[in-house]
Amino acid sequence: MPDTAHTKADVLQLIASLTRAESGKLIAVLTRIFGVHNLSMAEDAVQDVLIKAMQQWEAKGIPDDPVAWLFSAARNRAIDIIRKYRRQQTFATDISSLLGSEYTAAATLNDCFKDEEIKDDQLRMMFACSHPSIPREGQIALILKTLCGFSIPQIARAFICSVDTIEKRLYRARQVFRQNNFSLDIPSGHALEERLDNVLETIYLLFNEAHSTSFQNSLVREDLAADSISLCKLLAEHNTTNLPRTYALLALLYLHSARLPGRTDVDGNLLLMNKQDRNLWNKEMISCGKAYLNQASVGSTISRYHLEAAIAYEHCKAASYEDTDWETILSFYDILMQLVPSPVILLNRSVAVKELQGAAMALECIKQIPGIDYLNEYYLLHAILGELYAEMKLIPNARTHYQKALSLTVSTAEQNLIQHKLNML
Repeated sequence: MPDTAHTKADVLQLIASLTRAESGKLIAVLTRIFGVHNLSMAEDAVQDVLIKAMQQWEAKGIPDDPVAWLFSAARNRAIDIIRKYRRQQTFATDISSLLGSEYTAAATLNDCFKDEEIKDDQLRMMFACSHPSIPREGQIALILKTLCGFSIPQIARAFICSVDTIEKRLYRARQVFRQNNFSLDIPSGHALEERLDNVLETIYLLFNEAHSTSFQNSLVREDLAADSISLCKLLAEHNTTNLPRTYALLALLYLHSARLPGRTDVDGNLLLMNKQDRNLWNKEMISCGKAYLNQASVGSTISRYHLEAAIAYEHCKAASYEDTDWETILSFYDILMQLVPSPVILLNRSVAVKELQGAAMALECIKQIPGIDYLNEYYLLHAILGELYAEMKLIPNARTHYQKALSLTVSTAEQNLIQHKLNML
């Protein structure tokens, strides 16, 4: 029986939680039914279901199984929409004919709402959102909106841009769906290889946002990190996408997430790795990361995710900062820079060089990075340069770069750390 003892605030809190946890599944399955060209119809239907839940639960109490209630309501809403628009709307091509009669429509919808089908629908939706026809910013915004249950204002805050900008990105992405009307499926053969790389990169970039400083001055976004892991696990658990590089990315996500609890102190101040309490690192996540890294070792191909996960594991397995195997880490960076010769990778490599060969050699490595000007507005470049010059006792240079870093970061935690370093000069 429903529990009528809950307040309106309880209902609103539960709806917010279910929106984040379940709306992505609901949108995925309804998009599978309506067709990817009707994504907006699926999103509107889920919104209708959530509003109905809020109204009924406030009046009658929260049901014993709120999730089951939502999925039942979504199925009923789908039936209503199909009845209303079946004569003037084309639904998903492969099942559209089955939606033509009451009997076959009900049976088809029952099949679509089975647990395994919902997981496949989430995977199909992930590939759709990461379609190469959609700009990268639109892909990430679409995944956050449709699969992760973020509101448009939340996405806008996460990327430090206006609501209008996010709405335009989502509009353009949906326009691609409407214009192309491609099928919602999991690619196969050569297409799978190419599209999977795109999906993995989108998840990788989404996870990077979890470690950024953009959301309301918060250093870490544990919700984004958890979403990234959940999406990657869907890929790792499916028999067509559980490839070594998928396991490697999942290992990387776990190993980085394991260290999140140690990144700040009780006052929210940023702690660099040499100051972190490693007892706070999540041992279970480290164990999961190691296991997935072992699974990723099958085969002869190696990806950037293999190497970055291996570097992360070297940090995780060291009992202390002083015990870190910097030679092994540098060797991984040497391979990685051949595979992905980006300025950011080379900048990160310079940290390992400093630990092994000193600040002067690290500084020389940074000066030799091709396209280093590309990083001139990247706060971490100036934070690292400030550290190197300070270690070399070149105080004016250190102050210049710390001040530049201070002007570039939006994170209160990072600003406080850099200001502390300035004060110590």
